[in-house]
Amino acid sequence: PEPPEGGWGWVVMLAAMWCNGAVFGIQNSCGVLFVSMLQLFGSSEDKQMAFKTAWVSSLSMGMVFFCSPIVSIFTDLYGCRKVAVIGAAVGLVGLFSSSFVSSIEPLYFTYGILFACGCSFAYQPSLVILGHYFKKRLGLVNGVVTAGSSLFTVSLPFLLRVLIDSVNLYNTLRVLCVLMFVLFLAGFTYKPLVPNTKDKEGGKKGKFKLPPAKKICNFSVFKVLSYRIWAFGIPTALFGYFVPYVHLVS
Repeated sequence: PEPPEGGWGWVVMLAAMWCNGAVFGIQNSCGVLFVSMLQLFGSSEDKQMAFKTAWVSSLSMGMVFFCSPIVSIFTDLYGCRKVAVIGAAVGLVGLFSSSFVSSIEPLYFTYGILFACGCSFAYQPSLVILGHYFKKRLGLVNGVVTAGSSLFTVSLPFLLRVLIDSVNLYNTLRVLCVLMFVLFLAGFTYKPLVPNTKDKEGGKKGKFKLPPAKKICNFSVFKVLSYRIWAFGIPTALFGYFVPYVHLVS
């Protein structure tokens, strides 16, 4: 269907903006959390402990993007709303469970994998759904949505610093769960306008039938030279992009 260029789409835009802000606001503020984790679980003088602590945030950032191809497939199969809501719920569980750990190792799973995978599943649909509601204004809408990550990234470190000094790291993580809970509710605004692959393949009976492999993973786009340059150039450019986020505060 033709994108409505507004209407409910503005609500979707605000929800996607919150998604970008919540996910990358927390991820990009990891330097503050890194210092706090290092003080709580070890010592800044212990180089081995610093390495182990940095792995928590590094693993989390890596998993957000590492899961992207898988999330894209699930989004095509089940639609933006289901994937975003389930992803936010998983991220909420991961972040909340991170506030109860007593050592650094469990954080690799709760924060580095569970929370990050949930963020990834919530984040990708927020980009896809915009194309369902906007076409002519898609550039403007994308700009507003991505501005959400900058607003949260600029402001959240100050809030985290105050919270950590006031109520400690564990309670700070629980406060951040509020952002994820709102993200969970925001996912319900992704009202589908385009039928997902599962619905199209299942028909009226609703029986699940796995679509052909070409519909799940279509690699024909790699035949386009400009796309290959872009697809391999961006990861190369981002190779060291997140390193300062982790270590600059320290």
